[in-house]
Amino acid sequence: MQNDPYKVLGVKPGASEEEIKKAFKALAKKYHPDLNQGNKAAEEKFKEINEAYRQLMNKGTSNQQSSQEGFGGFGGFEDIFNFGNFSDIFKNFGFDFGFEERGADLTAELTLTVEELFTLKNKEIKVMRSVQCAKCSGTGASEREVCKVCGGTGRVRRTSRHFNSTFVSMEECSACHGKGYITVKKCDACNGRGRINVEEIVRVPINSNLISGSYIVLEGKGDAGPSGYGNLNVFIKVVGDDKFSVEDGNIVTKLHLDIRDMVAGCYLEIEAPYGLEKINLRKGETGPIILNGKGLMKKNGRRGSFIIHLIPDFPEIGKKELAELEKILGNRKEPYLSSK
Repeated sequence: MQNDPYKVLGVKPGASEEEIKKAFKALAKKYHPDLNQGNKAAEEKFKEINEAYRQLMNKGTSNQQSSQEGFGGFGGFEDIFNFGNFSDIFKNFGFDFGFEERGADLTAELTLTVEELFTLKNKEIKVMRSVQCAKCSGTGASEREVCKVCGGTGRVRRTSRHFNSTFVSMEECSACHGKGYITVKKCDACNGRGRINVEEIVRVPINSNLISGSYIVLEGKGDAGPSGYGNLNVFIKVVGDDKFSVEDGNIVTKLHLDIRDMVAGCYLEIEAPYGLEKINLRKGETGPIILNGKGLMKKNGRRGSFIIHLIPDFPEIGKKELAELEKILGNRKEPYLSSK
């Protein structure tokens, strides 16, 4: 390794700390192993600039030594924040909260009729998702060997001292990218991805309290990731059918009646989305009949209504039948308005 650290970093002797850091960052980005995989010359250059940076920042004193195992990180406390993403900040301090470890979340839409909402316990939908490759158990390798840099742990330790404080952190090994092994031969089933795409039938739980426009989270039913599965967010849409329609949280239907039932009144047992409903049809009632609290669940936590419009079934009558009807009804009454 070249002895003059100033020449290695391309700075003049007596350069300020900021100039040294700036030069180091530029070279570290250029020769980082993650960006030069398989390039041994870049790997050696990266080691060289790390050592040069260590020498200049430590100023030759042993009690201020900053060392790094592996090639995954950078010297300097602030470098933690300038390289990588948000999750790297925590990982560099030895805390791994699982950021970016599980797979991506997926979304799907489930359309339910009013009757399905009240009667089904679950409904199946088809989802295209990635799952762990069974042939290689998600490793992506049919042949592999233990990473020599991290010894199979997937992590490397870095100790640094700045501003009279010592920092010890664990970082992802850049040689194996945290896997702990190096792929010798790719798995032919997944082409080295460790995951394959499949169309899977997923069972979604149903209950009558679901709100159209809301969603159900099915944990672990999303895409596969390095350390777990994402979630599947199933958006619910409630629609009408040939018996019931949906209007702003209300369930609406039309009840077609024989005119004699409307004239005389009667007790009826009719079909509702949730079962049978008994209603008392009063003499001459024209509707609508509104059953509060028996509709769909709303966002305000209350249920809408079950609204029944009464539709009289008028028979086809001729002049003879009309004359007979006039005898029953008596003299014709003129239309009139009333507030009661």
